Amino acid sequence: MQVTIDGPAGVGKTSVGKKVADRFSLLFIQSGQLYRALAYGKLNQMDYSSLALNPEGDSNLELTIGGEEVTKKLTSEEIAEEASKLAKKKEIRALVNDRISRIARDQDVLVEGRDIGTEVLPDAEVKIFLTASAKERAKRRKKQLQIDRPLKDIENGIKKRDERDQNREISPLRPADDAVILNTNSLDESKVVERVASLIGDYLKD
Repeated sequence: MQVTIDGPAGVGKTSVGKKVADRFSLLFIQSGQLYRALAYGKLNQMDYSSLALNPEGDSNLELTIGGEEVTKKLTSEEIAEEASKLAKKKEIRALVNDRISRIARDQDVLVEGRDIGTEVLPDAEVKIFLTASAKERAKRRKKQLQIDRPLKDIENGIKKRDERDQNREISPLRPADDAVILNTNSLDESKVVERVASLIGDYLKD
């Protein structure tokens, strides 16, 4: 089974996706982490083609590049900046999409990102697109990261990222035609998890 969760920055895809994946024993894949792993590889002169996804148990994933396990080494701002640059390149997106689609052929997965339901796994059985206003996402991010930046600055940053994601030439951010769109403005994380789990449960009943 393939489940996709797409949506803009700060909407809660990762936290919701991980909890749902654990509940249904689905391998959880964050597409953004693959770009970060490739960024790590570039900064350390490693061959991009050596990127590998190694399942660990039911829902956990280990990322390696150049044979080095890098899952917990991808949080720096330098890597985030480099990953953002790499994600604009057609050949890099093709490599990431290939790695995800290959593993999804052999294993039940939940993959989160921005173009998973439209480009990476277009035949997924359950497709979800999470959305929320920029203001609400800014509030959540400020609370989550416990940062002192003014809320308006965070909101403006999110709006700029939305515009960039929605208007890029390659794989722009948009819901798949057959995705269920969930507006999470008035929903806390636990309620979003239950809504997503319900959609998967409905599919499994059919």
